[in-house]
Amino acid sequence: MGVTANSLKNKDYKRAYLLYGTESYLRRYYKNALKEALVNEGDNLNYSYFEGRGINPQEVVSMLQTMPFLAEHRVVLIENSGWFAKGSDDDSDSSGENLGGLEGFAEAVKNLSEDVVLIISEEKADKRSKLFKAINSVGICEEFPEQTEDSLVRWLINAAAASGKKMDNRTAFFIVDEVGTDMMLLENELSKLTAYCLLRDAITVADVEEVCTHRINNKIFDMIEAISMHRQKEALRLYDDLLSLRESPFHILALLVRQYTQMLSVKEGIDRNEPAKIIGDRLGMKDWVVKKLAEPARRMTREAIEACLEGCAATDEAIKNGNISDRMGVELLLIDFSERQR
Repeated sequence: MGVTANSLKNKDYKRAYLLYGTESYLRRYYKNALKEALVNEGDNLNYSYFEGRGINPQEVVSMLQTMPFLAEHRVVLIENSGWFAKGSDDDSDSSGENLGGLEGFAEAVKNLSEDVVLIISEEKADKRSKLFKAINSVGICEEFPEQTEDSLVRWLINAAAASGKKMDNRTAFFIVDEVGTDMMLLENELSKLTAYCLLRDAITVADVEEVCTHRINNKIFDMIEAISMHRQKEALRLYDDLLSLRESPFHILALLVRQYTQMLSVKEGIDRNEPAKIIGDRLGMKDWVVKKLAEPARRMTREAIEACLEGCAATDEAIKNGNISDRMGVELLLIDFSERQR
């Protein structure tokens, strides 16, 4: 159990929490758990939220120095500020925009009163930065990296048990093998499995094959195939099909990232004239996955595949920053991809 989990379990709340790392699911989980524990439902007077680059540190400091009103705590939550990334101590972000006041913010953190709790969620955090050290001096800095396969298997089994379902190691490993290591995707698949097995007490490999992976992955394969052959209408129709199956656009985007990443690896093997079995063994992929990805990989250049991955990353950031809705963001991405391949 991590330090943040222990803090929640023992109700030993610290003045500040920095939750950072590439596993966004765990950061989101503990951010929400802390907020739920510390903020009364509907209490907007004692809760302040800041998100994205361009946050004014002085405005945050003002909130940190405001006493709670008829509540035990005042909670300030900051997400994706970029303040903790390497080089942020020069009071400017990567675009050169002056942030101003970060040094004053660090001093305010060191002097937080006992009835104020600061929660920060960031993907990257430089441990050498003044802000990191300021948080660490009064609270908790916990990293949430991408989880290992073994830890995800244990998590799936425990999560299934919490929903009243049994799951053996083989089934859990099969889910991770098919879905990948993204915990948000795994949670989504487990939710569907739990609903599907409502009248049974166990989730099996057969359930996973029936409900989760192949139907969705096949449509993603077909979507990438359509894009590589410039069939824009077909790609958008497949996207609508997935939406009608109640797949979230964010889930679809993550699957696109996964398959373009795999396609890039397959492309490298093809360029070295490696047989599908050799590529599959080296990458830990099934032969049928390699063969399926090989067709669009042969039609696309390495640079085109990398451009698709960059486009996915840009869309992901735009959605998370609230610049575009997830549904529209993925739709525009598919249009861009199919146009780009012409």
